[in-house]
Amino acid sequence: MGPTTFYFIRHGESEANRDGRFSGRTDSPLTERGRQQAVALADALQDVAFDRIVATPLSRSLDTALVIARRRKLPVDVVSELIEIDVGERTGKRFDEVRGLPDWRDDGFVAWPGGETLEGVLERALRAMRRLHREDPGGTVLVIGHGGVTRILASHYLGILPKLDATAQTNTAITVIVVDDEGGHVERLFASDHVDARR
Repeated sequence: MGPTTFYFIRHGESEANRDGRFSGRTDSPLTERGRQQAVALADALQDVAFDRIVATPLSRSLDTALVIARRRKLPVDVVSELIEIDVGERTGKRFDEVRGLPDWRDDGFVAWPGGETLEGVLERALRAMRRLHREDPGGTVLVIGHGGVTRILASHYLGILPKLDATAQTNTAITVIVVDDEGGHVERLFASDHVDARR
């Protein structure tokens, strides 16, 4: 099978992002800024020919994907395995509050208290990627997903797990991962040239 090129995109700004809170699997909708970011993303990707568009069940992912899909008259396939990390007891907590806890680590995690393990997230995300590769060999797939899962996948293909790549990742940042039958590699990491940081 030919290699499959995945464009992994973090969704537009959500209400939880705006408020500096961990949302995990809770359904935090896009803000007005997030909707504007989705339009800017669609403009930035207008010259890329996608064979398929994928999102997760959470509205911040699905609504970002729909902005692009409607322009192209393509359906959006929902892939549940790519949903954001279940952060367990940290859900809804502020970033600054969690970072002050004694068990906080910046470089990676073993397990979120009451939530998912790094191993579990990686396993389900890779399972989804392998299936998408089988279904679209040689194709280009747009995945509107989440910051945590994308960082784990990128770190896996960079060969640095269990450490996580620490590159800043804005909303709608673009990461390109090419996957074949032997493995995969990262071609672009958290690119955000299309994002106006002043907004």
